[in-house]
Amino acid sequence: MNVLKVIKISLEKEVNRNSYLVIAGEETILIDSGSKHHLPNLYAGLAKYVKIESIQYIILQSNDFLNISSLSNLVENGFKGKIIVNEIGPSYLQDIVDGDILTIEELNFELKLKSGDVITFIETPFMPFPETYMTYINNDKSLFSGHLASQNAHDFADMKTLKTAINNFHEAVIPNVEFVRHALKRIKDFEIKKIYPRLGYPIKYNDIEEVLSSISTYDFYNTKQVVLRKANKNFSYNYIAICNHMLKRLETIYKREEILNVFNNTTIILEKKPSLEIVKTDLKGYKLWNRFFEIIYDKKGVVWLDLLFPIVKKYNSLYNINLPSIYTLKTISQAREISKLDEEKSNLEEKVEDLQYKVDETLDKLLRCPITNLYNERVLKQHLMNNLEQPLKEDETQGLVFMQIDNLASINQKYGNDIGDETLRNLVHLTNRLKDEKTLVFKQNGPGIIVYKQQIENNLLTEFALNLRNEIQDATVFIEPITVSISIVTKDEINEDLAIKDRIAQMIELGTMRIERAKAMGVGQVIDKDTDNVDYIEGYILLIDEDETNQNLMIKIFERIHYKVVIAKDIYEAYSLVESYKIDVIISEINLSKLDGFQFKRRLNESQSYKDIPFIIASHHKNLDVIMRCNLLGVDVILQKPIIPEELVGHVQRFKLKRLKS
Repeated sequence: MNVLKVIKISLEKEVNRNSYLVIAGEETILIDSGSKHHLPNLYAGLAKYVKIESIQYIILQSNDFLNISSLSNLVENGFKGKIIVNEIGPSYLQDIVDGDILTIEELNFELKLKSGDVITFIETPFMPFPETYMTYINNDKSLFSGHLASQNAHDFADMKTLKTAINNFHEAVIPNVEFVRHALKRIKDFEIKKIYPRLGYPIKYNDIEEVLSSISTYDFYNTKQVVLRKANKNFSYNYIAICNHMLKRLETIYKREEILNVFNNTTIILEKKPSLEIVKTDLKGYKLWNRFFEIIYDKKGVVWLDLLFPIVKKYNSLYNINLPSIYTLKTISQAREISKLDEEKSNLEEKVEDLQYKVDETLDKLLRCPITNLYNERVLKQHLMNNLEQPLKEDETQGLVFMQIDNLASINQKYGNDIGDETLRNLVHLTNRLKDEKTLVFKQNGPGIIVYKQQIENNLLTEFALNLRNEIQDATVFIEPITVSISIVTKDEINEDLAIKDRIAQMIELGTMRIERAKAMGVGQVIDKDTDNVDYIEGYILLIDEDETNQNLMIKIFERIHYKVVIAKDIYEAYSLVESYKIDVIISEINLSKLDGFQFKRRLNESQSYKDIPFIIASHHKNLDVIMRCNLLGVDVILQKPIIPEELVGHVQRFKLKRLKS
């Protein structure tokens, strides 16, 4: 079993900023590569262990400048692997680097390594940026926590120093304590043996429980720091810290400059730090507490007071800090009631809007394929309803390109359905990379996808499909090489006199029929209107049956899948037909006027050329004696009449698949 190794690379000693190199068997992964000015330290650290070109993945846990600006240089110096980012990462990186970019959403939040290990990505919004995530290596039980548990610069003297440094960092950087608590909830079910933060020291197993417990009780406006227990029920209060808590709340809604203007030319002086804080005042204790809110009311009225009231009430109920006197005035109370009614109205409107959003979100999920996240065929039809009749230039058309993986069934059988689903997702990802932004991709009902070209020159559509096929065939993102069968349908092929709904149905039906014909012709086939041959024969079925009704039924059944049925009324005629045609499957009744089906099979078994032709017995008489005789003769399938067409067709198609694999 491969031993996973984690190497900490110091990017900036002043703030103890780190990147991490993970070596897992043959694969190497770089987590959070840093910015351009970190490159000298990054390259020096990497040089001891790996070459840039041997790194398979770079994982970027956030899209901030201090984490992405080094990428273009890394690519220039040989990095050829994949860059893993969050959903909005590609929009940041497309102008910075020309590389293979994957999102954690495309990976379904998991990356499977060749070593057998699995990396799980855990979303942690607003820690401290809107789109961030943590990285967890399952077998090693290591958590690369980003800004969670990161620390202000400190000398690691003891646990108290570590917890204070973590809490100070969180308060200075992360916008709200609730985002930290959300991150803790996301990791509570993970077994963690080591935490690697973006800034600071890694946290060892024996310290993890105490550190996370401390983080869970911490409050940015921090009751443990602003309220000091003196004895039993006696407290002293740090009113400056409590007022700073109020300022942080205001900062979540209003601009700093607006808040600073409120306190200009007052006895309370503010200054910009990581966040707004009181730096000087002659007022102390409860006088500061009262004056702080009086200034706010004088400049901003009841709206700002009402915004702060839930926090004030929390201090009042938990620590018996008296309400500022401004809240006890009757006129203020009445104004607050009015404001409260306005807020309730606003909340109701927000709830209605949120409900509508959830309805829209649910509808969106119903219209998407859960495996590929593509919109389904129903959405394609609606899109065509709106766009199929748009005006085009004389040499332009609209077209649908149907695409199915030839060896998807084989991949499912060999590796399991999860790998099959991953193969389909990789096909979608690769297709999206190869198309332009005006080309849309939809999930076909069934195992394929449909690419919709809204506007393309007539002679370029087949060229586009061929290029798509070749790029997919040469791609290395799949567990094993794949080929795709492709069919093409253009709007010009459809009768314009039909209603638009019928034209759309005809386009999809024609594309579906062509894709089946393409697959029947072999792997990697591309069929358009110029190469479509609807009269081709897939193969020959020999039917030995004297019943004309059954003969006609068999002809109709196999016409649908392009097999020609040749009919023999007795086994002498049947043997002659075997010698004249390349028979793919034989279907024989038992009871015939001249000898029976068993005797015909016995005669075939004596021939090296014909003994392996798949043989199906179809009869009204299926009993133990019939089954035993069939087994002795090596009959492949025994069917009882009346025959179920789908069952018979299924057997014939499996015989064909087995023949192609051999």
